[in-house]
Amino acid sequence: MAERRPERERLAAEYTLLSQLLEDVRRRIDLLNAGLNEVALAKRALEELQKLSEGEEMLVPVGAGIYVRARLASKSSVLMTIGASIMVERTLEEAQKAVEAREQEIRDALQKSASDYQALLNRLRELEQQIRSG
Repeated sequence: MAERRPERERLAAEYTLLSQLLEDVRRRIDLLNAGLNEVALAKRALEELQKLSEGEEMLVPVGAGIYVRARLASKSSVLMTIGASIMVERTLEEAQKAVEAREQEIRDALQKSASDYQALLNRLRELEQQIRSG
């Protein structure tokens, strides 16, 4: 019986660690899904922008469900954030390609995270059985 105690403690410690990792992966999946939603909104906005004529009025979101009316001065280029509050000017087509590339990166990361999540979940189930059979 005394020999089983260290093994059981090791299994319990591993279970605790993997539970924390599982929660971290779940949070990563949530963030990736939020990023995917943001990319989808950007894609739709760029598609709608392409349909507008210069000088045409549109609604621009400023956050928290608030919009302002604006007129499209030019649709030859858009500004894109590339990180650390740095913006670059890109053509509409370049912006669409960048958004599509970002979407694919997120989908790839989401697929890997879902795979990691399932592997952790499977291992946790194995540990539960081992701990119960003691």
